[in-house]
This record gives sequence, C-alpha cells and structure tokens, in this order.
Amino acid sequence: MSIFDLKAGESAVISRIDVTGGARARLDALGVKVGERAEVIAFSLFKSSVLISCAAVRVGVRKALAKKIEVEAAGNERG
Repeated sequence: MSIFDLKAGESAVISRIDVTGGARARLDALGVKVGERAEVIAFSLFKSSVLISCAAVRVGVRKALAKKIEVEAAGNERG
C-alpha cells in the first residue's frame, strides 16, 4: 500500500521508496526514509497532493510521488 492510500490521521512505517535521482535525494534530506513512521496530515482539495509528517518535518508530496512511497500499516493512532 502507498502512503497515498492512507486516510488523514493514519500513520504507517515506510517500507520502500521507488524513486531515484533528485526526488530521492530531496526526500532523504528531509528525513523521509525507509523505516521512518509517516503520518498523513491532509489531502489537497482535489486529492492531487498530500501533506505528510515524517521525521519532525511536514512535506507536501504530489500524488504521483506519494504513490511510489510504500508503507506497512503500523497503527492508526496520532503521534
């Protein structure tokens, strides 16, 4: 399942990021890495992007990129 498949308020652990190059480097620099817990904060109006919280930062990610961030469900609690 991808991070885009989660609902607002749900969190999961990142299991795989199927992105290379500059996009991967930017995610790494922001702390969005395999093994980190990520939480979906909100979706944009037409669900074209998602705001996630990961490693003490909030990052807006477009739908195409969010679908390439695979997660393993680890609970629906906030935190």
